[in-house]
Amino acid sequence: MNENVHKQIIWDSIVCLIVDDDKFSRTFMKTALYQIGIKNTKEASSADEAVELLRSFKIDVIFLDQQMSGGKSGLDFAKDLKSGAIEGAKDTPIIMVTVDTKEKTVLDAKGLGIQEYLVKPISPLALKKRICTAFGLKQERV
Repeated sequence: MNENVHKQIIWDSIVCLIVDDDKFSRTFMKTALYQIGIKNTKEASSADEAVELLRSFKIDVIFLDQQMSGGKSGLDFAKDLKSGAIEGAKDTPIIMVTVDTKEKTVLDAKGLGIQEYLVKPISPLALKKRICTAFGLKQERV
């Protein structure tokens, strides 16, 4: 099989969950993901919605905003995920996508095992690089 075809199949098969209370941010992320070949995305505007989607679908990677309305912050939700509170989600890679650049937030995210941290606004290229890193792939091979 042609290596490029094989890589495309991998990108096409990735299922992403975008957790962000801002509809514009979710739409922007979905568009950026589509531009790099990821077409299967689920969206949640809160941690509670995200939990329902995680229970219903096999999610390969989670894009998580830090600052969300409705109680739980992104870090609070990530803590729940990493603790195993949501069955099957403990080892799902998390990429934080936020406007929060505070050092404490970045360090707390790393401490929780969040693989990557992207500051909004993001580019499709930066997104692709972070996804590759989260999955342990070398960027130039994708």
